[in-house]
Amino acid sequence: MDALLDYLDDIEEVLDGSKSLPFTNKISVEKDRVLEILSEIRLNLPDDIRSAQRILGDHDRIVADAERKAQVILEAAENEAKIRTNNHEIFRRASDQASETVEDAKKDARDLRLNALDYADSMLKDAEDQIKEYMVSIEQQHQKVMAYFNQISDVIHENRQQLRVR
Repeated sequence: MDALLDYLDDIEEVLDGSKSLPFTNKISVEKDRVLEILSEIRLNLPDDIRSAQRILGDHDRIVADAERKAQVILEAAENEAKIRTNNHEIFRRASDQASETVEDAKKDARDLRLNALDYADSMLKDAEDQIKEYMVSIEQQHQKVMAYFNQISDVIHENRQQLRVR
């Protein structure tokens, strides 16, 4: 192939070195030199064509091999995508289930907090009611004690009055 390119370079040199005819694009070339180059091309052409055909054959083989490899890679990628899709589906389901569990736990915590508040309110109400009962009872006892002391005080006062009158 390199020889063919060399021959083309030789033809260009012959053309570049040729004399131009006045007032035209035409040139005068060395006929013998051009014919000699063409003859060498013909002699070497079959080798270059065989090389080109071999290169094309290699090209076709390389392309076919690359297509096979690409197919293997594509199948592997599809399998990996299926696995990842399945894993994603498992992850999505687990995530959904975890979200449900968290929501259930939040609801249970809310219910437990409300029940605890209700229980605490009930206990405080019972304590409040007992304290009110104790206050009423103490007030009644206080009134009785006050009445008793008033009665004793009245008796003492009467006794003193009687002592003074005598």
